[in-house]
Amino acid sequence: MAEVTNELLYDVLKKIQTGMSEVKGTLSDHDLQFIALREQLHAVQGDILRIERQGASFSHRLERIEQRLQLADA
Repeated sequence: MAEVTNELLYDVLKKIQTGMSEVKGTLSDHDLQFIALREQLHAVQGDILRIERQGASFSHRLERIEQRLQLADA
């Protein structure tokens, strides 16, 4: 069995530290991507709300036009 020395432990700990740095970097990148995805989702929801507002406005205007036409036909 290999003898465990301080140098061996030091090398293993350095590798672990390097691996943890990579994991933290990856996690940070994923956090940024998640935030960007949330921003895009909010933008899409805003677009949907604007479209719904326009649709409601058009619907209201159409009702007014229909009422005027009915008055003219009578």
